[in-house]
Amino acid sequence: MAKENRIKRSSLWHRLLFRAADSLAKERLVSRPTQTMLLTNKREWMLTEKGYDHALKILDIPIAQKNFLPIKSYEVQKIVNKIRAQARPENYNPLEVNKKTVRVTQETKLRSRGFRQAIIEAYNFSCAVCGLKICSPNALQWEVEAAHIVPRSSNGKDDILNGLALCRLHHWVFDVGWFTLDESFRVLASSRIQDLAIDSGKTWNYDFMGQLAKENLIVSLPKEKTIHPHPNAIRWHREHIFVI
Repeated sequence: MAKENRIKRSSLWHRLLFRAADSLAKERLVSRPTQTMLLTNKREWMLTEKGYDHALKILDIPIAQKNFLPIKSYEVQKIVNKIRAQARPENYNPLEVNKKTVRVTQETKLRSRGFRQAIIEAYNFSCAVCGLKICSPNALQWEVEAAHIVPRSSNGKDDILNGLALCRLHHWVFDVGWFTLDESFRVLASSRIQDLAIDSGKTWNYDFMGQLAKENLIVSLPKEKTIHPHPNAIRWHREHIFVI
């Protein structure tokens, strides 16, 4: 097939595809294979943010959907790589230092999408607590969410040491303090669970909240220990969010 800046003998169809992609690259709607290779180790054309916006416009899909679609732009992939490769300092601070008033910019939106993508990919698109892994029928949205251990509302960082992949229900339960983790990533459930009404905290006959209180329930984590949640972030959650 045709390669960047060099046409080999190939079918007319492949040559036309190359010229079309080359034209899109000149308009900065896609990255060139040589650029993408540095990010993904694959020689392929990849949508840029500009190209992504253009494609959504053609398909009549709201731009806001970019926060949930699994498609990664060239710029978001760069952020994902940076997040995955970050150092793991012993004295890690999960809070942004000297953070100024948040102003939603293109950069902060990209960082948020990069954080989400890095987390759910690291956890194989599964909830760390219950293991739920499912996407929408059209394969465009995963159910799992990227949860901040120290929440953004408390200046928590958008990085992999401050994140967990959780299904929507476990995400909410974690955020409001029904459970937390200990230093060994074992689930610690709030003692308030035993005070719930008999018809509360259940889905039909399944005792959802009661399952959190089971002994030795350990969350599933990525194989690479360097991207496990940092103890300092977990400690902050235990001290400031968890309801004993």
